[in-house]
Amino acid sequence: MNEYRIVPLIFPRNNFNINRLDRILSYPLSIFSSKNLMSKIKLFKALKAKLMNLLRGWEKFKALRSMIEDVFKLAKSFGLRKLHRYTRRSVLKFAALNVLLVGIFVAMGFREKKVLQRLAEM
Repeated sequence: MNEYRIVPLIFPRNNFNINRLDRILSYPLSIFSSKNLMSKIKLFKALKAKLMNLLRGWEKFKALRSMIEDVFKLAKSFGLRKLHRYTRRSVLKFAALNVLLVGIFVAMGFREKKVLQRLAEM
């Protein structure tokens, strides 16, 4: 969270305990070697508070998560499951092509949940 200054929204499981997560999250060791220790601690506390607030209202993100899962399922159906390449360059090309194909499908108007699911199952 400190390195990229973003809050990773983690969707809870059925038996999720927000207090347990609050106790587990602690400062990363890398901030103690920083010259601005107090500002890093404040940043971490602010990001942690934002994460906890978002997790309390996670139900409103369920639909968005479902759409994201469908888009990834569509990308995997284009061949991302078979990502057996020998060089980093070929992996980058293959992944970029898959992202481009998914982007084209979405840009063409295939944005509804049922349509994405049908495309992924083809």
